[in-house]
Amino acid sequence: MPGPLFLDGDAVSLHPAVEADVPFLVETANDPRVRATRTSPLPKRADTYRDRLGGMLGRHDETLALLVCVDGERVGFLYLLRENPGDRVHRKAELAYWFAPDHWGNGYATEAADLAVGHAFDGIGLHKVTAKAYESNEASRRVLEKVGFSEEGCFEREAYVDGEWVDYRRYGLLSEDY
Repeated sequence: MPGPLFLDGDAVSLHPAVEADVPFLVETANDPRVRATRTSPLPKRADTYRDRLGGMLGRHDETLALLVCVDGERVGFLYLLRENPGDRVHRKAELAYWFAPDHWGNGYATEAADLAVGHAFDGIGLHKVTAKAYESNEASRRVLEKVGFSEEGCFEREAYVDGEWVDYRRYGLLSEDY
């Protein structure tokens, strides 16, 4: 059972991860289909996710790391990473997420991203949220566009994936445009 409720939507809920969630996080993050969509494609160990238990990344208490659940079932993981933790001037963060392949295509990523962005602006008082997706990851790019993000640019041949250099697109959303 995931940790206590942090944010609740229509279909998904966001929770701090607890020790019992670590096997799901490790297994899913290491699934080749999931790794292929991430800008951090290296294998993950259990300790990597233990640093994220309690809803925050171990480095800073303003960086959220939340389990995404549907009817109590774990379906994904979401981050709201402060690009400059503690920076009260720029007030921005990066949204990142991944989902178990069996739950792709159900709208869970869109709803979870929307909940996180709403919290970023209304709960934390951020000015901007950014995100990035491989150019080939059309599903993730659609999620960002549905939430209201605009494409800000292409980072050409920025990541080395499966033996080739690939582009990724950066997206941004200002609080006043949300």
